[in-house]
Amino acid sequence: MRLRATAGIVAATGVFFSAPTAALAADGSEPGVSKIAGACAELTDQGAGWAELRNDCPWKIKGSVVLSSEDTPACAQIAPHGTNTVTWEGDGTAEYAIDCPAPAAARPAR
Repeated sequence: MRLRATAGIVAATGVFFSAPTAALAADGSEPGVSKIAGACAELTDQGAGWAELRNDCPWKIKGSVVLSSEDTPACAQIAPHGTNTVTWEGDGTAEYAIDCPAPAAARPAR
């Protein structure tokens, strides 16, 4: 009897709980989506004078990193869902990845 009464209250109040159906990555983000809105480049590994970047988007991009010394090495082209390495001389470790701006000719018209 309690089950029917509870079901009736839920039906009468219109309260309904559901779990999301989309699968999420372990960190709570959607798979294949960069953690920074609008960004495709992701820092995946680094060492002295180099950093590996991954392109999380389905189009070709150019990416780089911002160093702890506040310098930014030259941008590297990265294939869709591919990886590439940027290198630099001198001090600094990679803090995070950035997408390099597209040349004006490649930008969509407004």
